[in-house]
Amino acid sequence: MREQPVEAGFGFGATFFTSSGQTFFISLFVPSLVIALPLTEGQFGTVYGMGTLIGAAILPFIAARYDTTPLASYTRWVLWGMGGAALLMACTFHPLMLMLAVTGLRLTGPGLITHIAHTTMAKGFEKRRGVALGISALGYAGGEALLPPLVAALLLWFSWQSIWAAIAVLYLFFLPWAATALIRRARFETFVARDFNSASTPPARGHLRRSFRTMSAERRFWWLLPTQMLIPMLMTAVFLYQAPIALSKGWSLSYMASLFTAFAICRAGTTLVAGRRIDRVGALSMAPWVPLPAAAALGLLAWIDTPLIGLVAFCLIGLTFGAASSVFTAMWAEIYGNEQLGAIKGMTGSLAVFSSAAGPVIAGLLLEAGVGFPAMLTGFAIALGLASVSAVIGRRQSSDARG
Repeated sequence: MREQPVEAGFGFGATFFTSSGQTFFISLFVPSLVIALPLTEGQFGTVYGMGTLIGAAILPFIAARYDTTPLASYTRWVLWGMGGAALLMACTFHPLMLMLAVTGLRLTGPGLITHIAHTTMAKGFEKRRGVALGISALGYAGGEALLPPLVAALLLWFSWQSIWAAIAVLYLFFLPWAATALIRRARFETFVARDFNSASTPPARGHLRRSFRTMSAERRFWWLLPTQMLIPMLMTAVFLYQAPIALSKGWSLSYMASLFTAFAICRAGTTLVAGRRIDRVGALSMAPWVPLPAAAALGLLAWIDTPLIGLVAFCLIGLTFGAASSVFTAMWAEIYGNEQLGAIKGMTGSLAVFSSAAGPVIAGLLLEAGVGFPAMLTGFAIALGLASVSAVIGRRQSSDARG
């Protein structure tokens, strides 16, 4: 951060401003939206899931353009897309408009802006890739810690429509200018950002198809993929059902909400520690360990009702999220190199978004079938443990193992 503040600021700022499309942020407006449209909470969940799935289906096609488009132009278009989605959210008066707004917010925020941040830091830093990814990932924790209380305070004075309109102005006008200014000054280890263009990259036509063939031919990919998919799938379900889980244990909702502060602190600290570790031992060697803290947390939440266990569990979940944000991007860069990283990261990111949409559906079906939270959380913990075993097998595969 001292030696390259521009590059560090770009990575941190990009992840911080994914927040407007993250579940924790959008969920703050659910009470207002279900009254205004009107919708039940169940119907809102269906609309939200559909928007997320549509965004995930589009994501790999736009993400692949990262490899063949100047960085400044690509970033501006993505930020404008987020601004347009926020403006549509501000004007929403029908469930279909809400679904389109959610599609745009989920596609651009946790999808494309995350893609820009992770891929740029991974491609721009090879000797210090882990530390660079760790610094950029601090933006997630910053958003999770600062924005919920800020939005809660603003909702006391302003309508939800005016807040989304202000967000739209931010993404349509200020952020594209700020991002362009940073990119013009950026000097990464492996490229100058303002000169990063398609001159040294393959043509866009067929690029996504070639990247998919490269990715799927690598045996390690199939063993490592469950780790990246199961974490967002299962933890999104846990976060979405945090209130019923708290009530089933006799915890207050305010106490459950306060646990996210501990989660954000642990996540922030872990990103930096994991980043330095990646630079020393490599991301592949760390991948099997990433899901284990969350698995332990779910096991504790399943069977112990003591409030202190909630604090321990959310700290453990923070360890998993903090490590995952750096390890997975660095892992794909180690396996496939930088040339096609944009397309490959886009496809793996799309799969992660798909899985995050599937998690609440799976949890809902289990609850409808009469499966209680203890059994469900235990199953989730076992699944994460199996993902860790799969990553161990994948790590031991030789780099030339194909098919």
